[in-house]
Amino acid sequence: MEWTLADPLMDVEDIIEMADGYFVDTGEVLKKDKQLFRKHLTVACTVQVFDRSKEFIAVCRDEGKMVGYCWFDRYGYATYSTEEISNAKFHHVDSSLSARLRIRLINEMIDQHILWANNCGVPIICSTSIRPEHSAFMKIHAKRGFTVNGSYAWIRTEEGMKCLMK
Repeated sequence: MEWTLADPLMDVEDIIEMADGYFVDTGEVLKKDKQLFRKHLTVACTVQVFDRSKEFIAVCRDEGKMVGYCWFDRYGYATYSTEEISNAKFHHVDSSLSARLRIRLINEMIDQHILWANNCGVPIICSTSIRPEHSAFMKIHAKRGFTVNGSYAWIRTEEGMKCLMK
């Protein structure tokens, strides 16, 4: 398996296909719009080609097939703090993979988030889930040293780096 930065010409459609199975479309609160997602994803991947400090989108492929992708942004702030936050937009893995492999890929995504935030000088990392069942995902974060509150997981980047060094 190999991780690469998402290519705006080669990876967008595979990401959209995988994401479609994850997006929650209740029809009451959130409504999916694949075209809008395609636009935002293509723009972000293109910007990443020229400036890797804005957003981070990576894909993992195994023998040419995409098995996972992650997307992180930055410039988030709590309304009561001046410290910048990098938010994880997505951690998606192929649901047909074994649980062990899915956990491994999510851990690799968390590693990448910590390393990217550290490289960009972002002091706080946040990972969230809107899925109804998020306990296993949050448990992975808790084992990595994140503070978990419901469907939110937070860690100071410097603490995340210490955990990587173990």
